[in-house]
Amino acid sequence: MSDQRRVFVHIGAPKTGTTYLQAVLHHNQQRLADAGVLYPQDIGNAHFHAALDVREAAFAGHRDPSVEGAWERVSSQVRGWTGPTAVISHELLAAAKPEHAKRILDSLAPAEVHLVYTARDIGRQIPAMWQESIKNGQTLDFPTYVRRLRRPLHKGRAARIFWRSQDPVDVLSRWSVMPAERMHVITVPAPGAAPSLLWQRFCQVLGLDADPYDIDVPLINESLGLAEAELVRRINIRLDGQLAWPDYEAVVKHELAEGMLAQRRDSTRAALSAKQHSWAVDVSKRFAAGLESAGYQVVGDLADLLPDGGGSVDRSTRTPDPDAVIDAAADVLAQRLIERAAQRAGSPRERAKSVAGRLRLRSIVRRLLRRH
Repeated sequence: MSDQRRVFVHIGAPKTGTTYLQAVLHHNQQRLADAGVLYPQDIGNAHFHAALDVREAAFAGHRDPSVEGAWERVSSQVRGWTGPTAVISHELLAAAKPEHAKRILDSLAPAEVHLVYTARDIGRQIPAMWQESIKNGQTLDFPTYVRRLRRPLHKGRAARIFWRSQDPVDVLSRWSVMPAERMHVITVPAPGAAPSLLWQRFCQVLGLDADPYDIDVPLINESLGLAEAELVRRINIRLDGQLAWPDYEAVVKHELAEGMLAQRRDSTRAALSAKQHSWAVDVSKRFAAGLESAGYQVVGDLADLLPDGGGSVDRSTRTPDPDAVIDAAADVLAQRLIERAAQRAGSPRERAKSVAGRLRLRSIVRRLLRRH
């Protein structure tokens, strides 16, 4: 393996466009290889399993047997690559400890390893991470979640999970065995920027021309509205851990939350209050100052890390409207009933009649739920 080969290890943070970047990398895997860039992915969750393996971690209390040896499977592909560049990417690596970082660097030696951290303002990160925690089975409501994050010394499980990957200064300090000039911070563009800008910034770090690649990938891991996340939270309370993680992931996270509820695009999103926003700005300023003083290579603008707005939010963005939660429940229940009816129907005409009754069925379900 040549000393001149560069390996870019993209470690997240979670909810900073990582799934989008990974989808683009996967979609352009052959085109990247033709340009001398390896994105090792023999199976869809290769990097996810590798991140768990190198951290010796489980996910939601469950450890898939496929995780064992996954880091070696990925790193061996990198070591055997004859091109000049390789990319490894998973956001769970943001929570790596110094000993995990050393193992990663040792396994990729003698390549020139570069670290890539994508950072987004915590005004957007906090609601995003809250609803992601709900999709992974947690039960804290949004106001409680924010209060936990504001605790001194990051006490409590919610705060520990959030800050160990969302505090960029702390995250990058755990990789201090690397020189600062090989540590890259990409700021996620502010709201309203072109979706392609994040990919362009990522390519700038890799030394690639962004234009030849197809970035028209399906939207993945879309966020939930406040009412939809609240519905899943209440379901989590009722389930009370009765579903093992593989079943919960398939039925609740993917089918219900991401497959049904995420399609409700006009729902109110969770947001910080004006007071919480002011606190988030102060925290973000400290982050920006810390990154600048450390001498990391910043692509984008550290001003992107400062939360925008914050003065116009009201209570409805922090506590869900009960009727909105009922509407979300009615929609998914009606959809499921329609699907079941279509499965039972014996002919295309009967299936068409089942689908035609969708709006009427939803209206009936809503009325029944509100009545009780």
